[in-house]
Amino acid sequence: MKESYYKLLNDIVLGYNRCTPTKVFSLRNNQIFVFGTNRFGSQKYGAAGLAAKSFGAKVGVTEGPTGMCYALPTLGFSEKELVEAVNRFEQYVRANLNYTFLVTPVGCGHAGFDVNIVANMFKGLLGLRNVMLPEDFLRVYRKECNDFFSANSPVEVETSIDNKIDETEKILQFFDESVHDVVKYLLVNSIPFNKDGGFSLQDEKGIIIAEAELGIEVDKVVIAPFDSQSAKAFEAAGYDIMSAIDYLNKKNSTK
Repeated sequence: MKESYYKLLNDIVLGYNRCTPTKVFSLRNNQIFVFGTNRFGSQKYGAAGLAAKSFGAKVGVTEGPTGMCYALPTLGFSEKELVEAVNRFEQYVRANLNYTFLVTPVGCGHAGFDVNIVANMFKGLLGLRNVMLPEDFLRVYRKECNDFFSANSPVEVETSIDNKIDETEKILQFFDESVHDVVKYLLVNSIPFNKDGGFSLQDEKGIIIAEAELGIEVDKVVIAPFDSQSAKAFEAAGYDIMSAIDYLNKKNSTK
C-alpha cells in the first residue's frame, strides 16, 4: 500500500506544471492570491503586504476570502489552527473551481513553521487543476518520494523525479502556454530573460508601471502586455510589442 501511494505521488509531482511564480506582480482574471497573515490581520509585510497593496486584501482579515486573495492564519497561530484553516481552504477551493488559487509558502517565513510540515498540509491539493502550489512545497514532495525509493528500491532511485524533471519544463511552468515556443527558443539560443516569469518596467522611483508575460531586453521586445496601459508604457520606453509567432518569424528570418 505504501509503495502504491509513493508511486502515485511520484507520478503527480513528476507531471506537475503549475507552480506559483516566485514573484507575483499581477493577477489574471479569476486568479486568487493565497497568503499567510498574523493574528491581527495587519497585512503589512511579505506576501500579506503585497496582498493588501496590490490585490485588495483587507486589514483585520485573518482567514478566508478578501479582495482578490485568500488569507490563512500563520504568525501567532498554532500548527493545529493552521491545519484546520487549510482544510477549510481546501473545501473552499473545491467549491470554487472557476477560480485559480496561487498558493505562496504560507507560514514558512516570519511565522516560523517548518516547510516540511506546511507542505504536508497542502498535499491534498496536489491533484486539483485550479491550484498552483509553490516550488518550496514541490521540493518537499520530491524529497519524500526520493527518500522512500532510495530506502526501498535502490535501482529505482537512478530514475528519480529529480533526474527526470527537465530544466526547460521547470522554467516553462512560470509562463503562459502562448509563449512557450519563444521561451524554448530563448533557452536554446542562450538569450537572457527573466526565467521566473513575467516582465516589468519601473519608473525612476522603482514603481512598476508596466507588466507583460515575457520580455526580451536585448531585443527590446515585449510579448503579451497585461493591459493597454502597460502596452503604451512599453512603447513609450522604446520596446516593440510583438506576438510570439511574429517574434519567432523575425528571429528565424535573420538566420
